[in-house]
Amino acid sequence: MRRHTHHKHSSRKGYRRLLDALAAHDAVHRVATGRVKPRMGSGRPVAPISKVREVRSGLSITINTEGAVIDAYVITDRPEEVAAYMRERGWARK
Repeated sequence: MRRHTHHKHSSRKGYRRLLDALAAHDAVHRVATGRVKPRMGSGRPVAPISKVREVRSGLSITINTEGAVIDAYVITDRPEEVAAYMRERGWARK
């Protein structure tokens, strides 16, 4: 089955690649971006994905980029496995 990633029209290539790689995981059904919030300042994030929260449909994640904070949703029936995969790849904090 082909994995689906829904990108907002303004999404940048850096985190698009991250979301597409996440969508390629066997346990992920779909990845969709949510709210994109502009961010001021030059603070350096600890990891590309700063927050991982379990929700009923899978995971809600927060992605840090240079100038924006993006909320995205990972639709999965195995959220623990996907969260462990993100930590192994260095995308999320341990």
